[in-house]
Amino acid sequence: MAFLNRSVASVYIAYALQSTAQAISWQFVTYFVKHELNTLSFIQQSAAFAVPALVIMIMTNVWGSLSDRMKKRKMFMVIGFLGYAATFFFYAFVQDIFQYLLVAIIGALLSSATLPMGQAHLTINAINKGERLGYFVAAQSAGWFFGALFSGAFYDIIGMRALFIVAALLSLGATGSSAALIRDIPFKDIDITIERSFGELLRKPGMSRLTIAVALSQIGMNAISAFLAIMIVDELGGGDPSFLVFVGLANSGATLIAVLLTGQLGKIVDKSGPIKVLIVAYVSYTLFAFLFGIVTDPIIAAIMWALPIYPLSAVATSTLAAKISGEDERGRAMSLIYAAQNAGGWIGPLVGGFFAEYVFLTVQPISFLNMLFNIVALLLAISLFRNASLREQSHESISEIQDGQY
Repeated sequence: MAFLNRSVASVYIAYALQSTAQAISWQFVTYFVKHELNTLSFIQQSAAFAVPALVIMIMTNVWGSLSDRMKKRKMFMVIGFLGYAATFFFYAFVQDIFQYLLVAIIGALLSSATLPMGQAHLTINAINKGERLGYFVAAQSAGWFFGALFSGAFYDIIGMRALFIVAALLSLGATGSSAALIRDIPFKDIDITIERSFGELLRKPGMSRLTIAVALSQIGMNAISAFLAIMIVDELGGGDPSFLVFVGLANSGATLIAVLLTGQLGKIVDKSGPIKVLIVAYVSYTLFAFLFGIVTDPIIAAIMWALPIYPLSAVATSTLAAKISGEDERGRAMSLIYAAQNAGGWIGPLVGGFFAEYVFLTVQPISFLNMLFNIVALLLAISLFRNASLREQSHESISEIQDGQY
């Protein structure tokens, strides 16, 4: 099994703790900014989502390049987890949107080192990349389940500031876990004379289209997800704060199903190829976005949000990136995907905020923008499948095993 190994299991433990912390904070960012920092503008609310994602998009490539050069993963995980801990701690004391953004920027400079390092670590010297990344998403999903459920149930009882402290403590737990349990795995030396830049990596067959597809899909999803709590509580729920629990249930429901399915999904990705799974993901996102734009009941909206679509996209994209890239450039390849996701993380909320502020005057119709972005991502995924060499490569296990799997 992919997780019956200290080198692998220790990564899953650390990222499960960190995902719990992130879920506590993430789902109520704009709601907290609106109601507790008295920020009524959709544009300013979207900035709370967009600004840290923009910083992460830029910095994750820096961390990925440094990691490949130094042949270290653990050190950068620890840096990232400490960045999260500090960010959540200081969030508990901010008094306005400008202080919130200042903390978010400084924290994102450090926390951006986290995710690509875990993915790169898991796929070194491994032929079962999809399976390992599948269980990685499952571990994260378990954390998201508990974090989303906990904050959804307790926001109205103890408040977001207390929840930020809980998130900071969990991030410190992830820091200690990674420092104590994770050990670096040797990988091939980088020949500086042939080291690929990010531009050269993007020119590898399929890499640029994959990166653009990921960015477009995430722009669409983040355009609406940034305002999910506002849509369910303030619009569909009539402003009743008791509906906050449904936001938590929606996010935790999706991740609970992902915990149950994602490990096996990784095996399916290895067997069928990540491109097919990616196409299924974008078709599902497109259909979901249309239906989410017309739903009128907050409970039904919460149930729809719980549909486990994101594991399909998450496992397929990271597996395909791992198969396209070489072992000595894996950190940069995963950083490119993570940067594309965070491009969606900052552009999407700004797009959603702009249309909510000046065009729709409400949040829910943003879902139709999500549908359009995912249609374009779907077309790019189809173009990848139509490329015979990429289709064959997505089924192959790259020969990067020296002494067997670690």
